[in-house]
Amino acid sequence: MNKKVCIIHKVDTLDPRSFYKEGRSLSRAGFEVVIMGTFRNNMTIDGIRILGFGPARNRFARFLATNYRIFLSAVKERAAVYHFHDIDFIPWAILLKAFTRAKVIYDIHEAYPEYMLLKTYIPKYTRRLLSSFIFILEHSAVKFFDGIIPNDNYIAESFRHKNNITVFNFPTLDFFKDGNRIPWKERKYDLFYHGTLPQYHFERMMNIAEKLTTDNIPNKWGIVAKDGPVKEWARAALMKRKLTSNFDFLPYTDYLNIYDYLMNARIGIIPLPPYEKFMKNIPLKLFEFMGCKLPVVLSDLPPSRQFIIGEDCAIPVEPDNVGKYADAIVFLLDNPVRAEEMGMKGQSLVLNKYNWDKEEEKLLKLYNELIYT
Repeated sequence: MNKKVCIIHKVDTLDPRSFYKEGRSLSRAGFEVVIMGTFRNNMTIDGIRILGFGPARNRFARFLATNYRIFLSAVKERAAVYHFHDIDFIPWAILLKAFTRAKVIYDIHEAYPEYMLLKTYIPKYTRRLLSSFIFILEHSAVKFFDGIIPNDNYIAESFRHKNNITVFNFPTLDFFKDGNRIPWKERKYDLFYHGTLPQYHFERMMNIAEKLTTDNIPNKWGIVAKDGPVKEWARAALMKRKLTSNFDFLPYTDYLNIYDYLMNARIGIIPLPPYEKFMKNIPLKLFEFMGCKLPVVLSDLPPSRQFIIGEDCAIPVEPDNVGKYADAIVFLLDNPVRAEEMGMKGQSLVLNKYNWDKEEEKLLKLYNELIYT
């Protein structure tokens, strides 16, 4: 029986979801896994064959040339299941279904229609139109696919499909390494943030840092994000606001190595703005912070609220309220014993409930149903 799985995800580094979670889970379960992305080289890691198609020169080339090359290679793989992650691959995924008659799964990472409204490189007056187009595209296309896997339950609610399976993007348990923890008072960073760094996130962090500094509260931030225009803008903005000494930009690292950074932090922070997108998306870093025993200060939004309400492991605050953010941070810094108690409660939730082991079962159940029926 053909048990080959072709995962298509146009990323240039090993992705937490497509490689470390789904790819490794499927490989351990006996599936032959190949991942196609924009890696610069081909490689084999943990028994998973990774095919690199190189970075595209621009977005147009990414949609046409890169997708076309991936499509041709995917057809040649003759996989039983094609599992794709990129919204711009939807037309090509429909063609894959038509050409191969294989099973096709759409993995939905984002609230894409709402995400389009935040794309600053798109003229503002066309964003709403593009958002509507994306909505129609997604909801029309899913009928061609054999399964959809939203990673947020709020996204899942907007789709109608017989195989609509929410697979939360909880961390793998091997993310949390064994090792000696640095004592609270000796940790270098009061606050920590890692992941995608849009300008609207960093502006909020600077506002909070400015408020704390004005109130004579020492605050040192550790930030891990990929290099790019936003990081360059952030460095310039910090100089202008005289906050350079408050922020350290740490080298971007592999998913499993983020833990080493988190061991040197006191508080995890997630300053999401109350935009439409964040009313549907759950931040993965919430569970990574919790699993590392960090209390979390975050925006009080529905997707995150469902996991922390009544658990006493995080402090949700009114989005965009700099004063409330500062108050929560000061409380935790002034009460280290209380902060560590909150961190222990968060870790217990992740180790026992909010981890990938639980989600892996749903993924494998869907695959087995698709292949054996």
